[in-house]
Amino acid sequence: MNGIIARRPRTAPFVGAPRTRLAAFLALVVAALLAGCAGGLIGQLPPVNKPAVASNVTVYRDDWTGFVGPIILRIDGHRMFRLWVNQQFSFQLDPGNYLFYYTIGFNECRRVAFIEPRRSYQFRLGSNCARFEDGY
Repeated sequence: MNGIIARRPRTAPFVGAPRTRLAAFLALVVAALLAGCAGGLIGQLPPVNKPAVASNVTVYRDDWTGFVGPIILRIDGHRMFRLWVNQQFSFQLDPGNYLFYYTIGFNECRRVAFIEPRRSYQFRLGSNCARFEDGY
């Protein structure tokens, strides 16, 4: 070999490791964000003290405005639901007045709902606050 020693080309140790670690880290971050942003019940519903006269209430969101963020619904100042587009939730409330307050982006909507005994209500939570529908 004429006095020349053949050497293997130098490679950085653990060549694939940084990419693998980065991919695992990004997957973990995405999973955490999705879990934290999932829609659903995020607080405790008001207790139903009179089930015989309680009304059924459904809240839903079908508006794509502000789709990058959820609607956070509060009832009487307590956080209840996080709703993404095309989600709905049903629950029961005792008769009475309830303040429905929700935010979507920079918009804030507040409505007082008078819940009568043994009725069903559907409330569409839209970004413009104008389509807050009543019972049937």
